[in-house]
Amino acid sequence: MGSTPKNVLAALTAALLWAFAFVAPAAVRPASELLLVTGRYSLFGLCGLYVLWRGRKQLRLMPTRRILFGLYIGFVGYFVFYVCVSYSATMDSGFITAVVVGSSPITIAVAGNFAEKRLAWRELIAPVVLIIVGLGLLSVFDLIQGEDLESANDSIVAILLAVGAMLTWSYFVVRNAQSQRTWETRPDPALWAGLVAMGAGGASMALLPFAIASTPPETFEPYPLFKIIAWCVFLGVIASWWGTLIWVKAAQGIPVPLVGPLLATETIFGAVLNLPVENRLPTWSEIIGALFVLAGIGVYMVFDVRNSRLRGSGGGGGDDEERNADAPDVPAALAGRE
Repeated sequence: MGSTPKNVLAALTAALLWAFAFVAPAAVRPASELLLVTGRYSLFGLCGLYVLWRGRKQLRLMPTRRILFGLYIGFVGYFVFYVCVSYSATMDSGFITAVVVGSSPITIAVAGNFAEKRLAWRELIAPVVLIIVGLGLLSVFDLIQGEDLESANDSIVAILLAVGAMLTWSYFVVRNAQSQRTWETRPDPALWAGLVAMGAGGASMALLPFAIASTPPETFEPYPLFKIIAWCVFLGVIASWWGTLIWVKAAQGIPVPLVGPLLATETIFGAVLNLPVENRLPTWSEIIGALFVLAGIGVYMVFDVRNSRLRGSGGGGGDDEERNADAPDVPAALAGRE
């Protein structure tokens, strides 16, 4: 199916909605990061609960282990992921967090390559090296500027949290994709999305009282309270639920070579949107580091799209003999975000 301007615009809209997740932690201060996470995913979970209630007859036919796996993968891939993102963004910079998390296609490629070989390992060397150099440039800025030890330590911890978010999301994408391909009967997509949402929402609802208790009192004054509620509604319902629906529908009308670059715009949107919130311009170290990360993603996508075309045409030479013939045409790395 050919691409249309409407599909591309819809995909960009979804990426923009997801990118606000990197802005929110700084925007809702003095609210705690945990309150934002639990508020967001409590609402997201309620959306999932509504879908599960409507499909309760189908849900009864689903094996218990699949239900539990759906809840588990939602908890890890959404709740744990955004906890890492939120604390990383407030400890250092949402700009850096967005760029680091945006390198997840590479970790997904490396992890997925162990399970089903899409690329020759040598083709992953250049993307991985570019990503590592980029992350190094992003993480050394505070040290280069001679910041105090506490600030430098916060920056390092923030980078580690962002890397944790990247690895958590990569784990979610790979495990979710593997399960969908290995099960004899695939679950209904809406029902599966409901289970994933409830996995994140259930943990959020359980921790919401603690998040409220640990939030500074000034958060519950009228304006800060309105702001945190508005952000939770926006992220939980509009960005997470509606944004994903937009992406899924848009991606059906976009060729595979365009899906990756469109999804990568989330990283660019997230990084750019954070600059006005932080009231600053990016440093040269951040700009160069971000370019290295984006270059790594771009090189990986070129290799992956080329190999997808070779598989589709039945060619590919000796390296393709090592690849799994059942590998999907669309990389797991190009799955929808939140």
